[in-house]
Amino acid sequence: MNATLTVYAKWASPTTGGGRGSSESGGGTQTPAPVQTLDVDSRGSISTVPRLDKNTGIAEVVINAATMTVAFDNSAENIDGKKTVVIAIPEVEGAKAYESTLPASTLTSSDVNKQLEIKAVIAAVTLPANMLTQEAAEGARNVSLTIARADMSGIDEETRDLIGDRPVIQLTLKIDDEQHSWNNENAPVTVSIPYTPTAEELADPEHITIWYIDGSGNVVEVPTGRYDPATGKVTFSTTHFSNYAVAYVAKTFNDLESVAWAKKPIEVLASKGILKGTLENEYTPQTNITRADFLYFLVRALGVDAKIDGNFDDISTDAYYYKEIGIARKLGITTGTGNNKFSPDANITRQDMMVLTERALRMLKMLKQQGTASDIDAFTDKSLVAPYAVNGVASVVKEGLIVGSGDKVNPLGNTTRAEAAVFLYRIYNKY
Repeated sequence: MNATLTVYAKWASPTTGGGRGSSESGGGTQTPAPVQTLDVDSRGSISTVPRLDKNTGIAEVVINAATMTVAFDNSAENIDGKKTVVIAIPEVEGAKAYESTLPASTLTSSDVNKQLEIKAVIAAVTLPANMLTQEAAEGARNVSLTIARADMSGIDEETRDLIGDRPVIQLTLKIDDEQHSWNNENAPVTVSIPYTPTAEELADPEHITIWYIDGSGNVVEVPTGRYDPATGKVTFSTTHFSNYAVAYVAKTFNDLESVAWAKKPIEVLASKGILKGTLENEYTPQTNITRADFLYFLVRALGVDAKIDGNFDDISTDAYYYKEIGIARKLGITTGTGNNKFSPDANITRQDMMVLTERALRMLKMLKQQGTASDIDAFTDKSLVAPYAVNGVASVVKEGLIVGSGDKVNPLGNTTRAEAAVFLYRIYNKY
């Protein structure tokens, strides 16, 4: 059933000098209080007409606690058991940004099965109910998320040229009208940006990705960024707010001709910042991959993040893989090789590659099936699979991630950098 709630909002006149919703004593007058009508449909979606501040170009909607309660009551659980409330904000002529103000309790809930999707013409953002920690929002009444077209003036000319006319958005958060530098590795948000690719890009859309532009104007690849032709949107997940740009990256290396079967996976994953070459223009595909590089690639391919509080003793703090190994350790993807060591430079066997991957996929609830020894009966070298690795190897085989070579799975063989790329490309596209 549909419900209509009418909210009376008081706005301060720009001449008062006060913040939103207040006026300083001794001066200014208030504009007439506009009426905002919030419609909640039978699926829990909220629709409303935003108020445009012509001075700032911000179109704002304010959602009160009563509306949120009705919306969550109306929303149904999806296949993952989550209840999603959608706030649909229509396009407003002259708006440069869209701001949604919500009760702080909406985003400080311990209920991980609730989420909120804010849809604006610039982008859509899905926020988990536990997005804000209790510490960050202690005593807060309201939070405001702003989705804006980013100001490109602070970005260097070379980066602007590479981005071209592709969309660049800015995401910011305020808590009780104060800017808040949100960063929560345990509660990623999902962002979708509408995008119409060029004919050249449509011929190879896997190279459409996302760049994060930090406060100094530096570009950082967002491995989860990908274009979906079915929706016409570039979607990614992030654990912090900043400027994000749609980009088209066609990264390649000079030494891929000998591994034509792996060329595309290597190029696509390198373009997204998942794989690193051994040199700027060399990938060295036929050499064995190290344990550190494989886990670095795996963590980035899966797009996982976590707040790390330590690392293995043999992982240098200045190593490019420090954070990714730390994430894997924190999440229990790897326990190392003993005595708080990881042996980063050692080659990784195929069975250990499969065990680490199976553990990560199961932890992320991507892997539903459990393999058993019978699932590797078809391989003539199944007896070489170590007892600790049987279930892991069997699970990735059952999932279709490993097909073996002929009638062998080669569990004790080292994994080449080309083989690792093909394996991870299969995972990246499956989940």
